[in-house]
Amino acid sequence: MHGQPDDHQGIVLPLDGRPGGPAPGPPERNGGRRPPYVGPPPGPALLLSWEPAAEADDARGWGDRLSASCELARHLVRPRAPQADLAVRLALPEAFGAEPLLRLVGAEAPPAGSGPSTLLPVGAPGSGPAPGAPLGALVLSVAVEIAATGTQSRVLDAITSAAAALAPAGVTGPDSRLRAAEEALRAAQNDLLEHGAVGAGTGLDTAIANLSVLRHQTHARLSGWERVAAAADPAGSPGIALREQLGEVGKLGWDGFPAAVHGAYQALVLDARRILLSAADQLLRSPSRPLAALRPLIEPDLAGRASDIARLHRLLGTLSVLPLTVRKRSGGMLPNLIAEQAATNARTQALFTRMANALHPPAWCGRVAVEVRALPSGELQILRPA
Repeated sequence: MHGQPDDHQGIVLPLDGRPGGPAPGPPERNGGRRPPYVGPPPGPALLLSWEPAAEADDARGWGDRLSASCELARHLVRPRAPQADLAVRLALPEAFGAEPLLRLVGAEAPPAGSGPSTLLPVGAPGSGPAPGAPLGALVLSVAVEIAATGTQSRVLDAITSAAAALAPAGVTGPDSRLRAAEEALRAAQNDLLEHGAVGAGTGLDTAIANLSVLRHQTHARLSGWERVAAAADPAGSPGIALREQLGEVGKLGWDGFPAAVHGAYQALVLDARRILLSAADQLLRSPSRPLAALRPLIEPDLAGRASDIARLHRLLGTLSVLPLTVRKRSGGMLPNLIAEQAATNARTQALFTRMANALHPPAWCGRVAVEVRALPSGELQILRPA
């Protein structure tokens, strides 16, 4: 593990492509040489530390166990596999372009490690080969996947729960394309960790095509819903009319509105996850590229997906505070019909409120870190944040 597991001294490995020995400093005025530079490698570096695993780690596993010969182990274990049950912490100094997605889904970083450690250069923009870059790409993709899948599940469950309580007719099963895309992304992430590349059998290409179609569909629906909200009277709009107009967008009907919001959020988050996984796959296939090369590949697209979800959040927030009135027919209405419309309006506003609250982004600590349990067998188990 970059040294013996029982070595309690921190070490720094110059793995950024410099010559094997320390580079001498420039000559001094008297013609002699300055002492060689000793210290952290230049540029951003991944901090790797390890310590004995705790029993509490048994319940923190994320994903399947990885084989002793997997890509993660190949970069992580040097010069030999650990002979003890270790908890390994890998921390990056920045998110290298994934900040828009992490600010959207939030992320918790594990506590700082107290054991021995080493720094692995991941490469600055325009720098040469950095052997720490492939490991950094794996760490970044895993950290974002852990955060994104956890938040995505929480948000979708909250939207489904709100619909079940307040608009039961709007509860439908998930779109088969979204379900297939979720499975493809999980398979792609596992391929990266096991083999260092996404295989053709994951179905990622089909998922990319489907997510592109769903993203354009989401943009059209979101624009239509925004037009309805903008046209509504801020002093009070008839609830029946508002529901009809929202349902007219995409010809879904009001009963289809909750499922459409559910699908829009899911499609956008899945597509954001796909962007990062695809870029990590490209970098792992070109190990000479620094990790900083990810930023121009992913940051603009991730910012676009985050902006779309922010639009959806603002729309629901606007609808949640829009006063809904009872539309009276000529000749008046029976009191029980007025009360029924008022109750429906209250449920509608509660639905908007609960969905808006579900989409509120959680906090991000600003750090990127992953914990991995290195088992005596050589297998690896990624851990969720404690």
